[in-house]
Parts: sequence; structure tokens; C-alpha cells
Amino acid sequence: MCGINGFNFKDLGLIKQMMSLTSSRGPDNQDFFESEDFTVGHNRLSIIDPEKRSNQPYYFKNFVLSFNGEIYNYIEIKNSLISKGYSFDTSSDTEVIIKLFDLNGINSFKELSGIFSISIYDLKLKKLYLVRDIVGVKPLYYHFDFKTKKFIFSSLINSILINLKSKQLNYDALNSYSNFNRNDYRETFFKNIYKVLPGELIEVYDKNYKRTKILNFNFNLDKNEMELTDDISKNFSNQFLSDVPVALSLSGGYDSNIILQELLKNKGTNFTNYSVTFKNSNKFSEDHDVAKKISNHYGVKFNSIEVSSKDFKDNAEKIVDIVEEPTGNQNSISNIILSNNVSEKVLFSGDGGDEVFTGYNRYRSIYILSLFIKFNFFKDKNFKFKNKNINRLNIKNSRDLYLSFSEQNIFNNAKNVYKNFKLIMDKDLDQIFNHTLNLDNYPNLSNAMFHDLDTWVPNDILIRNDKIYANKGIEARVPFLDKNIIEDYLMLKDFKKYGLFFKSKNILIKNYQNLNKLILKKKMGFNSPFAGWLREEIYDFGKEILSKYYYDSSDIINFGFCQKLIEKHKKEYCDPYLIWNLISLQIFLRKHKF
Repeated sequence: MCGINGFNFKDLGLIKQMMSLTSSRGPDNQDFFESEDFTVGHNRLSIIDPEKRSNQPYYFKNFVLSFNGEIYNYIEIKNSLISKGYSFDTSSDTEVIIKLFDLNGINSFKELSGIFSISIYDLKLKKLYLVRDIVGVKPLYYHFDFKTKKFIFSSLINSILINLKSKQLNYDALNSYSNFNRNDYRETFFKNIYKVLPGELIEVYDKNYKRTKILNFNFNLDKNEMELTDDISKNFSNQFLSDVPVALSLSGGYDSNIILQELLKNKGTNFTNYSVTFKNSNKFSEDHDVAKKISNHYGVKFNSIEVSSKDFKDNAEKIVDIVEEPTGNQNSISNIILSNNVSEKVLFSGDGGDEVFTGYNRYRSIYILSLFIKFNFFKDKNFKFKNKNINRLNIKNSRDLYLSFSEQNIFNNAKNVYKNFKLIMDKDLDQIFNHTLNLDNYPNLSNAMFHDLDTWVPNDILIRNDKIYANKGIEARVPFLDKNIIEDYLMLKDFKKYGLFFKSKNILIKNYQNLNKLILKKKMGFNSPFAGWLREEIYDFGKEILSKYYYDSSDIINFGFCQKLIEKHKKEYCDPYLIWNLISLQIFLRKHKF
């Protein structure tokens, strides 16, 4: 995990300023390359080969490399390069990337398995290459000024913002946030600052640039699901490579406990488990209690991290500063408290297990609906049902199915609190989808899961976790989102995913039966008592933030309805996730005076 910055002109003061803003991402070393045509800066977090010889920017022949992330198959690639006559001066994955690029050019990116944002500058061609990993674990942003022809890129939005003459709010991003609790568009909340999309290559040359989708999933449709334990052992062991201490965010569920089993095989008990507990809330601390019991069972060091209602108030503004945009996921507060207490440089989490192995109730609902459709229940009928779940039988394509089960259906009052609210429809998804843009439109479970992997995973889970932990010099790794695991298991037949008894995570349960006695029988997910605290401890805080006295954004937010919503929630459960969504947005709007 590192910070990378650069632009297609010369400005020593600017690159130093940008590196200062990304310094928390790479506190171990910083350096830059400068020519008349391009400037590249790097902040390094040393994980593989922490010696000075592997510092970046890294040079080989006419190439200059600055990259953020880890290449999990670098040893295999290195051995192949040695057989072709290449020699190596380091034991890092950095040197492997640049020499593979020397051999195969942009096709080399297709050979990399890992989490990365890479920049390579070719001194001869005066050409810059930027590429982001296929899942989107590592962030990368860019800005291009069509008048001056200046191209700027960075791991962080703030490093680009300092180059803009003025800031403008992107209302498309705002609308996505009001629909989905995140921004799924390419353009960030700031006009003219864009994401490099997962799997995308950008080539910058002759004062211009072009984008190409270069990394695509190649799904295995005939995988034997009983090979999962071997596949996990092989792929996870590659992710465990590290020359520094590592840790695990452990819960009471299958995902993180499978990672625990593999860590025990690879590292013995030489790592630390962390788990979050909530002050005065036994209900939401059950996960923590199971994690503690499991850690004691295996003799692994265990650290309890307590989160209180005060932490929500104290960190609500800080989390917007760190993530750089509104974050509608209230678990971000738990993440930031955890990040403050982790002392290791690498933290593994079970994120991605639910998305790849059917961990959500909505996936089971989609599977059952698909069975109704498959066996022609209500054939040739056009019933309209009052019950939303039953009425989904009329859905004819995967896009409408995705929207029907999306976060649009969590918020009951979005159109009342957001002025100029616009419902995102099927036709709008052409500007949102990346990997799934041209997906077969049949409304089945695998397509719905792939849509989540294309939107929610990179634009909420991954971006939030990366920035929060990187802010403390910690690399967050997500083994279940390994490209090979996704390609082999995401598109398995639905029956294999659920089995005869409609079990969530059926494949994991079948392959890891030894865990059944240890973990929680019913996993709650990484939730918090925020909804309850909003009625008592942070009620006044919510009322204060969602008022024009905190910041007058009444052209965007209906404060009168917001106040009624909070008051109603105090009496009965009512849209607490929407309330947090609005709190985070209001903080963001005030910070940037939008």
C-alpha cells in the first residue's frame, strides 16, 4: 500500500505538495522523478523487501515505475522472467512488474494477480500508462484540463483538488448517493475528477489520453465446487506473503474464520486478531465474543476494540475528511476506530465472502424468484401484486432485478429529504456499469451478484476500507476478492450455491464443516447499534447536523422533513441508514462549501 502521484508537466513544488497529502499512505519513504514532460511521485509503505533498493519510483531501462499495492503471483512471474534471461537486484514485486512490462508491454498487466494501481512512464515514447486492478481494491483518480492539456493523477482526490482553480459539486454523483448510498458514476463528487475504473488502462501521450478496458473476468462455468479448500489454500497463501507483521479482523462468521484457518497453516500463531465490540450493547457484540473465544481456542493474540456512541460523534467529520466524499455506510466509524488501534502494517478481512458466496438474504430471494420463473409459475399471466417481493416475478431482465434489490429499496423517504431527487432507472445504468455493461440480461442470481461486484464492492466497501486503513499506514487485504476465486466460483450454478435446503454460503459450509461448531450459527454482519444510539445518545447530534444552523444546504436537503424523520425515528424505527447518509453528506457539503 502506497501513494502515487504525477502529471504531464514539470513542477517540483506541486509534486512535493501532492506527496505531502498522500504521505500517510506511504510513511516509510518518499521520492519523485522529474523530466521536462512528466513528473511522478511516490510514498512507500514497505511490506515486501523493505530495503532501500526497492524504493520507488523504480527505474529499469527507459521505464519509471510507481505503483500502489501487491502482486500476489510475483514469485511465479519472476521465475518465468529468469528463465527468459532477466536478472534481479531485489526480492520485491516492484522489480517484477517493470521487467515484465519491458517484456510484454501493456499485455503484462493481464498476467498480474493482485491489488494494484500502477503508473509506468516510458522515457523514450514520452508516454504514461495507468492501470487499476480488476476488482478495484486500490483507488486511482485523474483530471484532464482540455484547455491546458494538463493531465494529473493520484491515489487521492485531495491531491488533485489542489490543482483546480475552483471546486464544483457533481450532481450525478449526488443523485447516485441518494439512490444507492454511494457514488457509482465514473466522475467523483467533484466535477472533472474521475476514477480510473477497475480493469481500465489509461495511456497519456501527446497532451492527450485514451481509456481502454484491458482486464476482464474469464469465468469458469464448470468448476467442481468441492475443490474450494484447495483453491483457497493456494490463492490465500500468495496473499499472506509479507516481510512485516500481519493481523486479521476477525468476526464470528465463516469468511474471516476461513482466513484464520489459512493463516494458522502459513504463519502458525504469529499474527494478531482484532475484533470490534460496542459499549453497552451485548446484542451487537456477539460477533466479538465468538471471535475472542475462537482466538483463545487457537492461542492467537486477541485485541478487543471498543466503539461507543461518543466515537460516532467524534469521528463523523473525520471520516468524511479521510474518505474524501460522503460515506453512507455507518460501519465506517467502526473501521476508523479499529484502524487507530492496529499496530501491524497488513490487515486481512473477510470482505467479499458474502458477495462471492451468497451471504446475503437478498441473494436467496433472487434464487427463489428464479425458480418460480424457471418452472413457469404464473405462466402467461401479468399479475400485479401488492407485495413487492411477489411482484418481482414480473421482472424480465437482470438490470431491473438489480435495481429492485438495490439500496433504492432501503430508503423509504429519499424523495422527501432530497430536493430534486431523481430515481435511477435501467437506462441510467449504461453510465454506471463497468464489467457488467454488456452482461447477458437474464434475471438470474449470478448476474445480480456480478452487478454488486461491479458497483457496491468497489464504490463502497473497498474505497472506504482502503482509505481508512491507508490513513494509518495499514494495507487492507481482501483474500475472498482474489481474481481466481471470483472467476472460479461466482458463476457456479445456482443450485450448487444453495443446495437442497437453500443454505446461504452452502459451498463454504460443505467445504469447511470443521468450522460449524465454532462460529455463529446466524451471522449478523458487521453492524452497529447506531440505530438505537440515534434515538438517545446521538439524537441531539443528528438534529444539529441536519439543520441549516450547521450548514445551509437547503437547496439540496429538505431540513424540515429531516427533523421530522429524526423525531419519528426516536419514537419508532424509521430510516436510520438514510439519516446517517444525510449526516455524512451534510458534513461533506459544509467542508467544501457546496
